[in-house]
Amino acid sequence: MAPSIRITANDANLKIFGNQIAALGSGQAHKALARAINRTTTTVHGRVIRAIRKQSDIPTAIIRRQIKKRLASTNIAHGGVLEGVISATGSPISLKHFRARQFSFGVKAKWGGRWHEYQSAFMGPRPGVIAPKLAGNVFVRVSSSRFPIEMLFGPSVPEELVKGESERIFHETVATMLPQRVRHELGLLLPG
Repeated sequence: MAPSIRITANDANLKIFGNQIAALGSGQAHKALARAINRTTTTVHGRVIRAIRKQSDIPTAIIRRQIKKRLASTNIAHGGVLEGVISATGSPISLKHFRARQFSFGVKAKWGGRWHEYQSAFMGPRPGVIAPKLAGNVFVRVSSSRFPIEMLFGPSVPEELVKGESERIFHETVATMLPQRVRHELGLLLPG
């Protein structure tokens, strides 16, 4: 399930800022709350990308392609759900993206902050030599014969999104930033 930033009717932010929200009316209040959620979602999006990069060693370009954000609509007519979502798609990433190196015992690749050894594994030929699809990927034989072979993978972006540092950053940023942004956005729309 994708982590989300949601403001519902029983939310603490609505209780804290209830008088200001009532003074604005539902249309203006919805716009202010949606802006606060969107600013928080955008900030969380950037921070989660950096946290995943740090905790997993997945290349930033891959993380950016696989992590998406969905912002809340500022128009109450478009469904009225006050929710920002950070989601990730994708499958486990090939070990070739984790500084894989061939050794006499097998292959080493660095992910999750440490080197992992893969006994009896081997790397495909260099790019452009033979069989471009195999280039740089890490394989292991499934049986004692030459074929079949199986490709090895490291972590995936979706599993890294909901654990460790990235999960902590998500919850911490939402808890501290969202009330500040709600206060700010309501203050901009209130007269005087």
